[in-house]
Amino acid sequence: MNLEQQFRVVCREGKLDELLPHLAQHRLDIILADEPAPSSTKFKTFNHPLGTCGVTFCAGPKLAARLRRGFPRSLDGVPALLPSENTALRLIVDRWFDEHQVHPQIVAEFEDPALMKELAENLNGVFPLHNVTLGEAAKRYGFKTIGLARGCRAQFFAITTERRIKHPAVVAVTEHAQLRLFA
Repeated sequence: MNLEQQFRVVCREGKLDELLPHLAQHRLDIILADEPAPSSTKFKTFNHPLGTCGVTFCAGPKLAARLRRGFPRSLDGVPALLPSENTALRLIVDRWFDEHQVHPQIVAEFEDPALMKELAENLNGVFPLHNVTLGEAAKRYGFKTIGLARGCRAQFFAITTERRIKHPAVVAVTEHAQLRLFA
């Protein structure tokens, strides 16, 4: 936000297939996503990798302390708050559950990870978080880690219509993510 050139930031949230047409119409300069734009997109898009991170299961302090022992089997049958089925994080978490033969009791599903974090305290369940958000979640909400979902990796992309990013604000966002979040 500290660039010499003035610019205005407008943030929109939505599914990738809803946002991509806005990118094509130059109503958006960048899409930040946890999945690449599909190759079947009807216009040119470029996926700029920002980084990858692991996934960790968290809960409130008491539940986390109880479930650490025996993780990941300890998640079997436990109330879980999960991303909705159409999200990249849910796909990799479901695959991880299958690999470890763990079947939590899904009590809520969310498209918005911020809402999931807000309600996690009241629903007293476990939930997955990208490792890049662990520090913020622990500080803001007091969540504790249960265990790292080994082998579970999430990828993040900046999607643009430019092969080489030129917009100063888009360059700043992508460089910040690559250097500070995923270094």
